[in-house]
Amino acid sequence: MLFAVHEVGGGYGAIHIVKNVSFELGAGETLAVLGRNGMGKTTLLRTLVGLADRFTGEIKVDGKPLPARSPRALAQLGITYVPDDRGVFPRLTVAENIELARLSAYRQNDRDVYALFPDLKLRADQPAGTLSGGQQQQLAIARALATEPRLLIIDELSQGLQPSIVQALADALSNVTGNGGLALILVDQNPHLAMRICERVMVMQRGEVVAAGASATLGADEGFLDLLIV
Repeated sequence: MLFAVHEVGGGYGAIHIVKNVSFELGAGETLAVLGRNGMGKTTLLRTLVGLADRFTGEIKVDGKPLPARSPRALAQLGITYVPDDRGVFPRLTVAENIELARLSAYRQNDRDVYALFPDLKLRADQPAGTLSGGQQQQLAIARALATEPRLLIIDELSQGLQPSIVQALADALSNVTGNGGLALILVDQNPHLAMRICERVMVMQRGEVVAAGASATLGADEGFLDLLIV
């Protein structure tokens, strides 16, 4: 199993936010994490990648326990995180952002990220800080893919973006996941988008998982979306 999470709890300092979360992901599997604002989704992701405190539970990569607060170790194992603020280097050009990511790649790769995001190729010499929000999100995903990860973890893929950019991002992710390839954990406020990209879904309330299953099954449940309504 690529990534196994068992009874994980996390938060910041004395504040416990995430409680008893468990799931597993194999190569090419995709999981959407849904829920209303403030329910612990971002804290869960930050706990998984070592940017928040892990109070309880265990995370294993390839069957081996992962120490808490170890983002560098996670990156070396081929797991890449895209935060909700995108994390691009604003003074570097698009091309420089991507090349810097390649230098820290988990494994040798020749993935053409410009083929996934043609608009970035047109703007290769443009400073990232001058891009639109949607273009910066494309660059953030391109940078992540340039590291040739085995598991990509994305926080708020579509937040504040126009529909055409969201569609381009969804198409790019659909092209690189599945069939034993890239695994994905995705947080997004748009449940329909998330379930279209991901084959599995779990819903969080107050830091705990309250529903989990196949996207097709839960999406057909009339009461499912009630869990996501404020």
